[in-house]
Amino acid sequence: MNFIQHRWKIFCNYIIDNRKTIIVNYLIFLVSITILLIIDLVCKHTLFDSNNLGRKKKKNWLFGIRSVKNEGLTFLPFLKANDILLTFFNFVIITFCIILIIFLKSHWFAIFIGFIFSGALGNTIDRLAFGYVRDIIYLPWADNGTFNFADTDVIIGCIGTIITMLTIYIRRKD
Repeated sequence: MNFIQHRWKIFCNYIIDNRKTIIVNYLIFLVSITILLIIDLVCKHTLFDSNNLGRKKKKNWLFGIRSVKNEGLTFLPFLKANDILLTFFNFVIITFCIILIIFLKSHWFAIFIGFIFSGALGNTIDRLAFGYVRDIIYLPWADNGTFNFADTDVIIGCIGTIITMLTIYIRRKD
């Protein structure tokens, strides 16, 4: 019992000592989420056309638009939108992001964790509301699938988090 009380005291002291950084990081996190989630949901609402699934609507050399119902998860294709395991997976990601903000010293981490959180939340909202994720963007020069803004949020968030971690590691080594 003393071990748990001791750890709790250390954690509380950490919160008190770093309260300004934690508050700023949560504000950055919440602003990032709000902006990115609005962009994702507005894009899906505006561009997704359930009457023309799979048909290419607009295209230039870089991006194309087509509506696709994604009932799985790209890197775990055996999971379906109504699968409890997928819901649990998203819940774990979202919960991890919320808790992680407490321990991050860099504001860049808060931004990139906000990207990951908003992407997971945007696709979770779709799964709960529609039973599938509304994918709308494809790359004509590498047409291997369709994705949405939330998917790019997750990718940017992961890459940014890795770059931030490497930058901090390199600076500490010098």
